[in-house]
Amino acid sequence: MGFQKGPADAIPTTPFKVHDQIEYRVKGRILHTTARGPFSNVVEAIPPTITEFLKRLAQQGRWGQIVNFQHSALIPAEARQNFAAYLKARYENTVVKPVVALVFEPEVEAGALMAPEILKCYLDAGIQGQVFESYASALDWVESEISQFSTRLEWKDSYTIGDAAIDEQHRELFKRAAYVLAATSHEGQVISAMRLFQYMRTHLSHEEEWMRQLRYPDADHHAHEHRALMARLNTISLKIANENLVMADLEEFIGDRFLNHMETADTDLARFASAIRAS
Repeated sequence: MGFQKGPADAIPTTPFKVHDQIEYRVKGRILHTTARGPFSNVVEAIPPTITEFLKRLAQQGRWGQIVNFQHSALIPAEARQNFAAYLKARYENTVVKPVVALVFEPEVEAGALMAPEILKCYLDAGIQGQVFESYASALDWVESEISQFSTRLEWKDSYTIGDAAIDEQHRELFKRAAYVLAATSHEGQVISAMRLFQYMRTHLSHEEEWMRQLRYPDADHHAHEHRALMARLNTISLKIANENLVMADLEEFIGDRFLNHMETADTDLARFASAIRAS
């Protein structure tokens, strides 16, 4: 039986214009942008939410943008000049500038004509950019270009406390923290943060069981520091879940708080255990 399309199935009339539109969505360390042209004035089409988005992205370290043009990429010369000036002003005093992938699929009107002109606007503002014909290839390029690693989350041999098992767990914690910062998508950040949180909880429980077995005299104070560490990591994990990763938070937690705990409380515990074994 054939399906007869009735009035209720008709495609509704779009109540808003389908040109001069720019939409943003942040996913992890990438600003996904949809640009529906033609554009009479690019700058006026930019939503005010861009200010908050840029702030969130800058807090995460290296970040990228994918601009996916739809319908038409036509932009008059004067509008392009205004956009170029806007980009220069926006990123003039920015320490970490994005890498930008411009996507012009073959069916986009004037894509081949406008691609080098729009790319030049970004390049003139000191922004690394490249043109692509597909979103998938643009995403691959951006992800590779914004890979990052924090030296504050790099394990050093000088961090060892003298107990092989605990040192290996500490090394793994630094590695898992680095994975959080390396993730480019929000999903990747959440999964990495969850794995860090779970491993941290397991590691601290292992230490507390070890202290009970040793009848360690400073066990209560040591465990108190553990609770404070987990509370702070829980706060950071919740921020990541709410799409608000702050690179400095994780660096401070691992590179300062946890490292200080390792160098003081954990070192004292290792020395006590060594003395017990030697007695």
